[in-house]
Amino acid sequence: MINAIFFSTIVNQTNLPSTFIFVLLETFAIGLAVSLVVSLLVFPLFATIDFENRVNYCLTNLQQMQTIAIQAFLCQDPIGARVSLARVTTIEQMVHATMDLMPTRLLEASMEPSRYLQRIFNRKRRHLIDLTIKG
Repeated sequence: MINAIFFSTIVNQTNLPSTFIFVLLETFAIGLAVSLVVSLLVFPLFATIDFENRVNYCLTNLQQMQTIAIQAFLCQDPIGARVSLARVTTIEQMVHATMDLMPTRLLEASMEPSRYLQRIFNRKRRHLIDLTIKG
């Protein structure tokens, strides 16, 4: 809409150079190239990094949950065991809250430009490691 209004206001001016449309096309092409470079080099791995951090967070807290649960079952004091199990429940809720966004992030990671670049550069190779037996 803004482009239509802009062009409708300047079309009737007589002082426009004859190469005005090419200047606009050049500006558009430069902006398009800059946006592609930025999207491919600067922003390609946010969902992947976030997914990796969430997996790391979940594994760390699962390890902590296991340690606290074992301590609770080995504890001879029933109140101390209940406190430990309450801590396990709290950690479990935090892990569930973290895992709720993981399917969305995994979908976003599969659509990142870096994945498409990998497909373009690795389309001839099926596997990263050659598993054929040569004898």
